[in-house]
Amino acid sequence: MSVLRFPPRAARPAAAALVLLPILLIVGMLTAASPASAVKPKNDHARMPRTCAKPAELIPQVPTVCHLNDFKAKRPTVLLWGDSHAWMMIPALKTAAKGKQVNLVAVVMGGCPPMDNRVKSTDSAPSCHRSNALALEYITQLRQSGSAVRVLLGGSWGRYRQAVKTKTGDYTAQIGRQMRTATPRLMKKLAKRSVLTDVIGQVAIVPAKRRKCAAGEKPFVCDVVRRKALPDEKGTKQWLKRAMKPLAGNRNPININGFCDQKVCHGKVGKWYTWWDDLHISATMSRKVHKVIKPTINRVIKQAAANEDKAKDPPVSTNPCPIPIPILCG
Repeated sequence: MSVLRFPPRAARPAAAALVLLPILLIVGMLTAASPASAVKPKNDHARMPRTCAKPAELIPQVPTVCHLNDFKAKRPTVLLWGDSHAWMMIPALKTAAKGKQVNLVAVVMGGCPPMDNRVKSTDSAPSCHRSNALALEYITQLRQSGSAVRVLLGGSWGRYRQAVKTKTGDYTAQIGRQMRTATPRLMKKLAKRSVLTDVIGQVAIVPAKRRKCAAGEKPFVCDVVRRKALPDEKGTKQWLKRAMKPLAGNRNPININGFCDQKVCHGKVGKWYTWWDDLHISATMSRKVHKVIKPTINRVIKQAAANEDKAKDPPVSTNPCPIPIPILCG
């Protein structure tokens, strides 16, 4: 299990370097006062361009293809697809792609895991179903244009599964029942279309039933027993791996839970808050775990390079006859 590690404190500076301390202190003060590091916990959430979601909405309420950076047709594309557990990984995705020539696109909607609902985006169907259809259609468009694309799926898989088990009958349970068949069906369709895909595993949450945290509950700062933060963790991982089985390439869910050890998930790691609210990690923590997303970025860049090399190679003739008029070949 990968656990978030932190660098040890720097050793005491040598005497010759003490003259640099005033300068370093000033730089440190400026960094501490910068907007990025001074974000209040209640505002430390993933953000999308206003063309995709209004600030008050945070996440699109209607099916939307959202460009997270400047889209350039000749670059490879990573498509982030899923519910709010995909949305909260936007900071990680953007950090992982920093300095890389890659398009970042998101099709996300709250309470809407990636599924093949067998509808079109223009059909009269629930918004979630149309959002999933839009993602599939967009992938098709990209591939038809010759662009390299890699899909990154994310969902609160365990929460939907738990809702089905408890038989609550609410929206989450309804989606969970759909997900049981529609998500594996999506994986098969992506595999059949040779769409390279990575899947983010279940991310730890703060359970609704928990002890009060004197250190703070908004966000929740105390440690949470792992089996409560990730109920039926083994079962969810097994279900997800079965669904992923048809996919080419990586068939293991990406582990985001670097803030957990074998027994607990930490509400705060160093100075960083783990959660923004009970169901989502903070934007800061999302950025801190970006290294597990980097392979997705590197793979699509490698894929694009391979496509370019293939396009440069001259076609190999399968005709054994070197003469333009085949009938003359004996």
